[in-house]
Amino acid sequence: MAPDVATILDGYSRDRTDLIDILWDVQHSYGHIHEDAMRAIADHLGLSPGDVMETASFYHFFHTEPTGRYRIYLSDNVIAKMSGFRQVRDALEQRTAARFGGPGTADFSLFETACIGLSDQEPTMLIDDVAFTRLTPKSVTDIISRLRQGQSPEQIANPSALPRTTVAYVEALTGTTVHTAGPVFFHPETDHRALLERCLELTPEQVIATVTDSRLHGRGGAGFPTASKWTSCRDAADHEKYVICNADEGEPGTFKDRVLLTRTPKQVFGGMIIAAHAIGAAHGIVYLRAEYAYLRAYLEQQLSELRDDGLLGDGFDIRIAMGAGSYVCGDETALIESCEGKRGTPRLKPPFPAERGFLGKPTCVNNVETFAAAARIMELGSDWYAAMGTAGSSGTRLLSVAGDCTAPGIYEFEWGVTLREVLEVVGARDARAVQLSGPSGEMVSVAADADRRLAHEDLSCNGSFMVFNSQRDLLSIVRDFMQFFVDESCGICVPCRVGNVVLRQKVDLVLDGMASQSDLHDMVQWGGVLARTSRCGLGTSSPNPILTTLEKFPDEYHRRLHDPTSSLRASFDIRGALGGYATAMRQLEQEPR
Repeated sequence: MAPDVATILDGYSRDRTDLIDILWDVQHSYGHIHEDAMRAIADHLGLSPGDVMETASFYHFFHTEPTGRYRIYLSDNVIAKMSGFRQVRDALEQRTAARFGGPGTADFSLFETACIGLSDQEPTMLIDDVAFTRLTPKSVTDIISRLRQGQSPEQIANPSALPRTTVAYVEALTGTTVHTAGPVFFHPETDHRALLERCLELTPEQVIATVTDSRLHGRGGAGFPTASKWTSCRDAADHEKYVICNADEGEPGTFKDRVLLTRTPKQVFGGMIIAAHAIGAAHGIVYLRAEYAYLRAYLEQQLSELRDDGLLGDGFDIRIAMGAGSYVCGDETALIESCEGKRGTPRLKPPFPAERGFLGKPTCVNNVETFAAAARIMELGSDWYAAMGTAGSSGTRLLSVAGDCTAPGIYEFEWGVTLREVLEVVGARDARAVQLSGPSGEMVSVAADADRRLAHEDLSCNGSFMVFNSQRDLLSIVRDFMQFFVDESCGICVPCRVGNVVLRQKVDLVLDGMASQSDLHDMVQWGGVLARTSRCGLGTSSPNPILTTLEKFPDEYHRRLHDPTSSLRASFDIRGALGGYATAMRQLEQEPR
């Protein structure tokens, strides 16, 4: 029997920062977040029911209406659609008697969702917080049959009953091949205790100087110098400060942070401890995306071991805050809003989080890979790290490789590697295009760009590396990316909320053979408006799929225009328009003067 809401609330403080965790507990107990629960939560936290509903309705994985006993989320990104997605989708509907986007049953509700961080193993799905990979119609049939027989998702995915607190459990669900473990990442033999004890003996200024000399740039989308962010946070006047690890790895095609948290979580946590020492923080938060909920028990165990070693809990501690499904929470200010129990709405900047972040306090936000790199730098030194890469991009870069290649998975390369070299290593024999940094990045042409280098000063890349061969319809991929941005926009600013819909409609016109040259011109002009006027990185980068393919693959657009020499759409009926004008003129001429 599910605990009543009052019992759930007894385990929480009256702080709004607990709201998302409370909502998760209610949903786990009841299958959805019902109105009575929202009223009780509101009363407990001193909010209105509307405040609670505002948060609950924002996130994809929260349900405010009843659902089936099992909630199935099928990944629908472009890599999945290249790998048998349609057949798996049909099989799920047939075997469950439920419909995607439609009615469910007492047992099953079906939902499509964006990338769940398993693009190297598509098609994939989550049944609540249990992951299933490399799906086929046959495996779907088996899974649904066993659920009907009374087995739990956990029993099906984990037949050996491995404890959730072990790396073996996580690997059994989501094993990813690390093809090249380079000098910086995936070194489990590191003595984290000795490293951290040595770092904590240094002054904060010495730590920041080492990171400065390494020239480490953040491994998120912006690539901001890590030491500059740490310095700004340290120099902020308020004595209460926070360190947040952004593990909301929502960019379709990327999964490197998941693998780092699986293989070397203490390297990541070590980087957070080092950052906290450098800036003077007492509180740390790992914001873990909802799609990685199966990692939580294991990560909690790793944190517990660090506390047992005396490296956490005395002066600085780390807690895990769960997301609930929102791509825009990858923006550091939207993430902070979410940590505070609110909608993931990006804030206006300035002020920046280093000045006023979580609960209005100075906050340092870095992503998983950045913290892991910082820990390795403090272990082996800034000179060692800065000697790798290029003049403008020191160190190495983790790539999450997926798509048309023989060996998808994780690769570590020094910055400066050419596109051609990466494609050769991953076995991309017929590559025509590569989407770097996910939909918000750029699509490059293998024919034109093969000898360009991955580096901040040339082809920047945040880790997602999707390969498309000559058989792929690039405009269909662009259309999929634009729909992703439409779905994920928080809606707070008009350019993003409206502009992405209009741009997607323009792509549809091209695909349907109904577009004119003026539509292409509009896409460029309107894309520029989004990039200049949107509130956060989602809107400023969402036109990129269109703008970069127009630049690199213009024939994909021009060959589909109904008449490349005309500025009129094929859907425009010139005879009908002129006929109406002629009729009106005749009527006017017949009227008495």
